[in-house]
Amino acid sequence: MMKYLLSFLLIIFIISNCLAQSTKSKVLTDEQITAVIEKRRPLKGAKVPADMKARLGATHVAGKYYFTSEPYIIEGSRKLSEMGYGVLKLWFRKNPGGYPYNSNWNLPKEITLKELAQHPYYAACFDMPFSTIALSVDGAGIRTTDESAAAEEKEIYDLTKYLLEKYKDRNVTFIIHNWEGDWMMRGGTGDQGRWSRNPGQVVKAVDGDRYTVKVPDDSMQRVNAMVKWYQARQQGVNKARAEAKNSKCKVYHAIEANKVMDSMEGIPGIVNYVLPRVETDMVSWSSYDGMDPKGIKLYRGIDYIRWNMRPTKEMRGKKVVFLGEIGIPEQRYEGLTEKGPVQERWDTFIGVCIAQKVPYVIQWELYCNEPKNEELRKLVDVRKTDEMRGFWLIRPDGSMSFAAEYFDKLLRNAGKKIL
Repeated sequence: MMKYLLSFLLIIFIISNCLAQSTKSKVLTDEQITAVIEKRRPLKGAKVPADMKARLGATHVAGKYYFTSEPYIIEGSRKLSEMGYGVLKLWFRKNPGGYPYNSNWNLPKEITLKELAQHPYYAACFDMPFSTIALSVDGAGIRTTDESAAAEEKEIYDLTKYLLEKYKDRNVTFIIHNWEGDWMMRGGTGDQGRWSRNPGQVVKAVDGDRYTVKVPDDSMQRVNAMVKWYQARQQGVNKARAEAKNSKCKVYHAIEANKVMDSMEGIPGIVNYVLPRVETDMVSWSSYDGMDPKGIKLYRGIDYIRWNMRPTKEMRGKKVVFLGEIGIPEQRYEGLTEKGPVQERWDTFIGVCIAQKVPYVIQWELYCNEPKNEELRKLVDVRKTDEMRGFWLIRPDGSMSFAAEYFDKLLRNAGKKIL
């Protein structure tokens, strides 16, 4: 009986919190938010932040092409640094399938995260002059048990301790985070993961109609598992930081969410059901669900995450939300295949991030990983420019994308207005 009572009280707390935050999110009207964004858009005359290099970055993983004979992970990381970006995001996985070209990983079967960080390929990337390196690290997720949580806490602790000691004389920040937590909690990105309060509702999608499904009966068990998992990770980072006090290097733990708009509608998610129950250094938003043309959803989503999160003592009350993944496929959507509209959209999103003091904007991605044909995504063959959807800074033909040209303006004009 007590177990059911506690579950009932938890649900009441979460619903009450969501309703309260939903009310707060309406403090500004859409028109007021639009005005705030417009004033901070660099292409509309706003000054570019002086620290733009430290805010702007891209992910490098699983692209379908390469340009040199270097190991793929090193080639991409070096290219991003040469382009002037200060933030690098890598997949940090015991299965290095995202970095196949010109590579001989030769990883032992039982490798630890600490040992992975010592691998020559990762070590070479970590030695590059980035100010921040985000690492997408796998884990148990909804499969978390007391035993797996303890094991993960130990691995995260060992990794954090190693980074803090290895780079103790360097001002560099590492962010350890998960991949899209809402998809993890829902069991994947397919139709079974498209939860709804209205089962059977038709959702129009680019690749055809998809039908949403009822929130599953075990949703609270999934929530509890995610809570346990995130707590273990954060505890591992906390313990290592407490033991390595004199390091210039900083290591933080972030929780990544990707269905923030669903959470705002009351569907169980990372933001509304998990964040209120755990402490975390930061929250990363894989923000495709918030990319409306005017930036209003993006602005409100950042607010909503902040209202729900509980920062650790390390953050001294600061609620840090960043965009861990955001991208515009430049060869996929009608109206977003030309330079003008693409850069207009990016300028709006950057305006939101400047207005909201977002510390990191991590573009998806350096080299595009998505061919237009789904069957081609299963192959490692090198693809051509016209075969790709266009999530890129560098195209297969070596030219800069529309996004890259816009970001280059930001980087070259940091602390000034774009003329």
